[in-house]
Amino acid sequence: MSKLYVVGIGPGGLNHMTIEARQAIEDADVIVGYQAYLDFIQPLLSGKILYSSGMMREVERCSQALTIAASGKTVALVSSGDAGIYGMAGLALELADEPDAPQGVEVVVVPGVSAVQAAASVLGAPLMHDFAVISLSDLLTPLDKIRQRLRAAAEADFVVALYNPRSKGRTTQIEEAAAILIAARGPQVPVGIVRNACRDGEERIITTLGEMLNHPIDMFSIVIIGNASTRLCKDGRIVTPRGYATRGESQNPNRRKRRTDAGADSGDPHAVMFCGTGSDVGKSVLTAGFCRILKRHGLSVAPFKSQNMALNSAVTPEGGEIGRAQGVQAEACGIPPHTDMNPILLKPNSDTGSQVIVQGKVVRNMGVREYNAYKPEAFLKVQESFQRLRERYAFIVMEGAGSIAEINLREHDIANLKVAAMAGAPVILVADIDRGGVFAQIVGTLELLTPEEKALVKGVIINKFRGDVSLLDSGIEYVERRTGVPVLGVLPWFKGLALPEEDSVALQKKPAAPKGLRSAEKLRVGVVRLPRISNYTDFSVLEAEPDVDVYYIHSPWLVETMDLVIIPGTKSTIADLVAIKEQGIADALCRYQGPVVGICGGYQMLGAAVNDPDRVESSLESTDGLGLLDVVTTMLKEKQTHQAQGELLPAGQGVAPGCGTAVAGYEIHMGESVLGSGASPFARISSRSGAGADLEDGAVSADGRVFGTYLHGIFDNHAFRTGFLNRIRRQKGIPERAEVALAPDPCDELAVHMEKHLDLERIFQICGISRGR
Repeated sequence: MSKLYVVGIGPGGLNHMTIEARQAIEDADVIVGYQAYLDFIQPLLSGKILYSSGMMREVERCSQALTIAASGKTVALVSSGDAGIYGMAGLALELADEPDAPQGVEVVVVPGVSAVQAAASVLGAPLMHDFAVISLSDLLTPLDKIRQRLRAAAEADFVVALYNPRSKGRTTQIEEAAAILIAARGPQVPVGIVRNACRDGEERIITTLGEMLNHPIDMFSIVIIGNASTRLCKDGRIVTPRGYATRGESQNPNRRKRRTDAGADSGDPHAVMFCGTGSDVGKSVLTAGFCRILKRHGLSVAPFKSQNMALNSAVTPEGGEIGRAQGVQAEACGIPPHTDMNPILLKPNSDTGSQVIVQGKVVRNMGVREYNAYKPEAFLKVQESFQRLRERYAFIVMEGAGSIAEINLREHDIANLKVAAMAGAPVILVADIDRGGVFAQIVGTLELLTPEEKALVKGVIINKFRGDVSLLDSGIEYVERRTGVPVLGVLPWFKGLALPEEDSVALQKKPAAPKGLRSAEKLRVGVVRLPRISNYTDFSVLEAEPDVDVYYIHSPWLVETMDLVIIPGTKSTIADLVAIKEQGIADALCRYQGPVVGICGGYQMLGAAVNDPDRVESSLESTDGLGLLDVVTTMLKEKQTHQAQGELLPAGQGVAPGCGTAVAGYEIHMGESVLGSGASPFARISSRSGAGADLEDGAVSADGRVFGTYLHGIFDNHAFRTGFLNRIRRQKGIPERAEVALAPDPCDELAVHMEKHLDLERIFQICGISRGR
């Protein structure tokens, strides 16, 4: 039987050929190969029969070699590097295995020094740990498959060696590879580029992943990209530690010193992002808590949520409108709220549209398609706002929106992982165990992310737990093993911080109707659940009163069962007024003989009419109000957003006897209300957005039973709330209550709670913050 040697001749220099490879060449009668490779071994070819061919003719060469060997001659088929790594060995074996292949030929594979080994030796020791070798040539492998392999290797933190990185006709693959690996590892990972490794014309470049594309790379180059452990030695060579030193650090003081140095403040800490497996999982609360933790550690810190779709909003001192939660988070930081903390605010006013507020000011109402087209412009504002905060504060605590695994929204994302990548911020994923299926939440969320997105997620927090945390141990171990992402702690349920809820998920959890018999010792407060309700956080302080039960009612028959009925704010006064008329709630309110309060849009509904001549919010030019106050409202094009202070006028003092006169709140409205003779003004505003003012606010009915005001947060005035509720308590015959003393700062309590239950040391490491700060 004749022999066909498939010989790996190494990188090109004769000094790197193995003894076995030289012997195979010497034993062969005929040498077959690509002409450039034959040139490398020219001194060994004397007296041999040579068959050479050019690029792209590999099948022809293999077939020819088999045919010649079948004729009885000994043949050597030459490959550069190792014949079994992107070489001729596989093709020779495939052809020899075909039914019509020449018979009587023994194929012998002779190994050689591969190009990746040669390049690694030139660079130092970059392949000391697990590595992946990927060819970027799409001649034989579909480009999508190459991308898939790059992402998998990047996600698994393999050292990556790239063959065929760039040719004259193929220039984009190396750019895509760089982007995929940067997303997983950042731009500072060491990279080595070796051209003509271990042969004449050898060139070596040591750079970083971020700078790699600035250097020449071609078909004669091997590119080796390090993993998370790869570093440079003092002499400039690359090493990927195998891990030996970690087993006996006491025997290696240099290793111990390096780790100590690395444990110091190793970078420029600037941001972290809390994202969620869904809505209402506790992102806002944890963001506020971490803000307070950093403040207690002496960092100047600010919150940031790029895009917030919220039913509840707040007003900054300058008169800009932001999400209510960012206002509370600013309090946790000890700073005033600013529109840069929530540059994009969406206030839904229909099933498919929202009022779009950018950097505190209304742009216009937009439907989904229009807003998606607007998003590139909006994202520029996000970048502007983040940069301004970054310049003013040492650290930014960012909050995502909803779930980060909404794959149908990925293309238009300006709220979650795209923003984290923009900021260079690691992501901590928050999952809610209270709603069940927490491990599915975590694994499912991470499985739906692309490798580049998943690489941003550095840890998981399990939130809202009740019970024995040790019961979760096996599940946590599985999640960490399955995903490779550590669980940073299990946070028990915390009720100390009544952070304003933002979306309808939280509203749906509110009680809608009493479940038991009416208590003689408690007040029942019914808040009308308007279809476009906004700023229902106005009533959180009422929910906290021990003798008050608050219900969000949407049935007419419930109105008569309440001791107090409140019509809240709305994003569309006329539309919601029409809705409660259709539901029968309007008639029930007109029959109701108890106290009635209207806040903002609810105040407008209480009047005789709401006019909208410019069609600011409705297609209706005018509609009748409930007629409970002698007031007529006209919608205006300009939205009023102010923090406001003032004093109660006599009619307002009569609503809450004995409370004093000072009140404060905030205004968010697009209408102006004019009182008739049958109503008295509720309060006089003396300050708006920090500037002096002198205008009347609100209205009180002649009998004092009904009042309305534009002041959101009116019940946050403790003296007013106490006096108002005591008036109703007296009417019901239940004991009055004294004004509640100020409670301890709930943000401090939350910070202590988080410090107790989370691996704060690890979180600080993720953020690049020294614990000693």
